[in-house]
Amino acid sequence: MGVFLLINMTIVDFLKDRATKNADDLSFRFMSNGNLDGPIEEWTFSELYQYSTGVAQDLIEQGLTGSSVLLAFPPGLDFVKAFYGCLLTGARAVPVPLPNPNSKNPFARIISTAKVSGASTVLTNPPLVAMAGKFGAKLPVQLKAVADHADIDFSGTGVSGPQIEMDDIAYLQFTSGSTGHPKGVAVSHANAVANLRVMGQMLRVKSTKPAMVWAPHYHDLCLVGHVLGPVYYGFESTLMSPMDFLLKPIRWLKAMSHYRIANTACPNFGYEYAARRIQPTDCEGIDLSHWTVAGNGGEPVLEQTMDAFVRKFGAYGFRPQTFMPTYGMAESVLFVAGMKALSDSPRVIRLSVTDLEKHRVRVLDDKAPGGRNIISCGAPGSGHKVIAVDPVTFTPSGSNQIGELWVQGQSVPKGYWELPEESSATFGGCLADTDEGTFLRSGDLGFVMDDEVYVTGRLKDLIIIAGRNHYPNDIELTIQRSGAPVRLGSCVAVSEHVNGVEELVIIAEVDERKMPDEESSSMGEEKGSWDAFWTSAVMTVQGAISKGHGLSARSVVFVKPRSLEKTSSGKPRRGYYQQLYKKGTLSVLHEKQSLGAA
Repeated sequence: MGVFLLINMTIVDFLKDRATKNADDLSFRFMSNGNLDGPIEEWTFSELYQYSTGVAQDLIEQGLTGSSVLLAFPPGLDFVKAFYGCLLTGARAVPVPLPNPNSKNPFARIISTAKVSGASTVLTNPPLVAMAGKFGAKLPVQLKAVADHADIDFSGTGVSGPQIEMDDIAYLQFTSGSTGHPKGVAVSHANAVANLRVMGQMLRVKSTKPAMVWAPHYHDLCLVGHVLGPVYYGFESTLMSPMDFLLKPIRWLKAMSHYRIANTACPNFGYEYAARRIQPTDCEGIDLSHWTVAGNGGEPVLEQTMDAFVRKFGAYGFRPQTFMPTYGMAESVLFVAGMKALSDSPRVIRLSVTDLEKHRVRVLDDKAPGGRNIISCGAPGSGHKVIAVDPVTFTPSGSNQIGELWVQGQSVPKGYWELPEESSATFGGCLADTDEGTFLRSGDLGFVMDDEVYVTGRLKDLIIIAGRNHYPNDIELTIQRSGAPVRLGSCVAVSEHVNGVEELVIIAEVDERKMPDEESSSMGEEKGSWDAFWTSAVMTVQGAISKGHGLSARSVVFVKPRSLEKTSSGKPRRGYYQQLYKKGTLSVLHEKQSLGAA
């Protein structure tokens, strides 16, 4: 595997270079309401540098050079200038989600992140400052609104910040929290530049190929691919709020068509949601023929989702080979694997389910019964290595064995910020038989075949019943396809120990569109309607699991719609809701427990 040499230029160096050599080229575009005829804000590279310099000078005057600074912004370009302002002044940028005003403690995430990162200041906008005052929040951090463009003094030619080195920490990327408490990955300029090189190699990024994303800006998909990417490669980046996409997903494709976007990415959920919600009448006039790369990652990539998207949008120029399943994580900055020929559709192999239950890999014919299709996440980027390792013996897994995926390469940071024990456990993987190391332990289960990475599940989420291994994402997919009244992507399969035996528990959000209507309630039929509804719902779930996996669910729990919070990547927080189930603090609407399940 070839190794590329890092260019000895920090992100700050690239920003200054773009501001000089590409001063009048478009860097960022933000669609304020997602509509082409709505407010659009555009910045050139020169404007980006000027606005970022204004923020940097303010940070220097406050004595924040070399400190951690939280960034809490709604979707928009204020986040972008604040992020680069931090980098210019040598402050560690710490992107965080906005507080939820409906939460009992809306600033809890900001407070905990500030404590872990050592931040004393939160850069934000005036509405959030006002919100803090409204809640009477006694925050241990200062909320400061960034200056408007009109308030920034552009008379200077730059910022008198410190000399930034490659090994300096550029930002802290807090993990999405699917398997535990969020931790801040300390990403250096060298790590970021290495991963941007990998991204360009995989996605065939060019300065002439515009890109677009609707992912949250604090998420690594947006931050690396579409905030750092334009400054490194010189392409124009179009940003859209995730809420504008969710409310009307055709906005995404209309913008893709209008701006002739070549590159975009989102989780599998986004493609499934678009294929399900967008109607042919919405698509009049769109042209997707210029779309060359559709990255698909952050959660399991499903063949049926890609097929449905191609069927729906193939008539408008979308091609099957445009899909590029990828594998990555915050602990490697973003990208790990995804290399494939642009002329090829994603590779799909069919594996024996019986062998998967024993952590073995046995490839079947394409339509053989008793199989599960797995999508290739492509090959690792240059200078990066992925191996499957037995998580018990710490020795490489055999060629037909599933193991924990370990990653090595220049993108991998040294660890989490100020968490030495967690850093050693995650970033200090070492092979027992050869002492080769160090590796990043991903926590993902999978295997490598023909230099391509295949992911089968999460090590900590694995459900083991009667000696058989069951992947919760498989069970969850079975439930979604069963016809049960479950909201799309809103159920989790977990386990509980009862009398020393591991039992299956299903927790699912009910789909309110399939619930008994108000008319039946007004006619005095409420109890009978609801009894029949819940009986049918539980039987549908139990029947699908029994038929598809040979399992009995000890408990089927239906909870209120939109009560199962996901990570910023859209992943289910299985461990968290397993704990809430044990504590009895879920928003339960109906629970059926089968005491005799085994």
